Formats: sequence, structure tokens, C-alpha cells
Amino acid sequence: MYRIFYNYHTIGDVLMIVFDSQKKANKHEKRDNLMLIYHDDELIGINLFDISEIVRIKARGMIVNPAQEFIDVINHILLNHDLPPLSYQNESGFVVGQVIEVITGEEDNVTIAKVDIGSRVIYADAGNAKLKVNSFMVIALAGTILANGQRVEVEKHDHTFFEGKLCLKSELNLLGENEEDGYFFIDEFIEIGQDFFAKE
Repeated sequence: MYRIFYNYHTIGDVLMIVFDSQKKANKHEKRDNLMLIYHDDELIGINLFDISEIVRIKARGMIVNPAQEFIDVINHILLNHDLPPLSYQNESGFVVGQVIEVITGEEDNVTIAKVDIGSRVIYADAGNAKLKVNSFMVIALAGTILANGQRVEVEKHDHTFFEGKLCLKSELNLLGENEEDGYFFIDEFIEIGQDFFAKE
């Protein structure tokens, strides 16, 4: 999975493509308006400078499930520099889940949420969230890159594998100005297992 970010007000006119946010960059290569970012010989990110000269972008932050036409524009640039094209993204990695049980773990006072995500039931670290059974929340599945650039990994606590993460507003790029961050609860019915960012 890759994730695209753009925020003119914080980083300028730069489109960032992140392939792996967990690995530290130790090599860069400049090609015209592109900056290729490597960890050793692995390409972990690409920055496209002055992107507004090619395509207009209104987003601020994470761009989830970008339109195919938008990806086509980016791929034209990448292919012209002998770089592999991006695949179309049909799934965001963020799904609607329903909390069916809240468990207090034995180790490190970890609170565990047992969550129905439609296709199966998974466990997720609930942190300090005040959860209620039957609450609807957004779950980032393993392998998903959050709005802060972090990748969700499968983790093990109390002999339980966590296969997802309950999302904060900031991790979904839904935190409003002067709004306090916290877990994002869905207050309207959305089908369990549905992609939260599914295109209408």
C-alpha cells in the first residue's frame, strides 16, 4: 500500500507519495521536479514539487482513495522518469467496525476491544478509549498507513494478536481546527465492514 499526502499550507506545493514510513531515509536522488527517497536501495517515498502546475489539488493532508484520473496524471510523470506506476486504490484500509466486547488485559493495563469488521472478528488495542459495547468506530487494518504517516502493524499483547487499530480523528485526517483529538465514533448507521472512505 502507498499513501498520498498534500498540504500546501504546511509543506508547500509538494505531493508526497509514501510507500514505507517505518524505514529511515538514508539516500536521496533528485530528478527534475522529483525527489526519490530511499532506504538503502529500496524506494520508500517520492516527493513531486510544484505539482499545482500540473494538477489542482484541494486536499489538506492524506488523500484517500484518489481518483483514477489523478493517479493517471501522477503515473505519466513517474513513467517519464522510468519509475513504476502507482496502482489504483479501491480500498483505503479503514473499515467500519462494531465493538462487541471490551476486555481489560493482564499485561500493562492494556484495554482490548473485540471488534466485528464484517468479514471476521478481530482484536484491537483500545488504549485509553472509553468504549461502549455496540459502538461503531473506524478500524485501520494491518498494513494501512494513517494520516500521520505511521503504518499499522500486527502486534501481540497478552497472547492476543491485534490486527487493527481504533482510529483517532487525527489519524483519519478529520480533526478540525481548535478541536481536541480523540477516538472517532460513528454516530450514524454504516454497514459493518464497509470501507469508511468508500466512494459514493
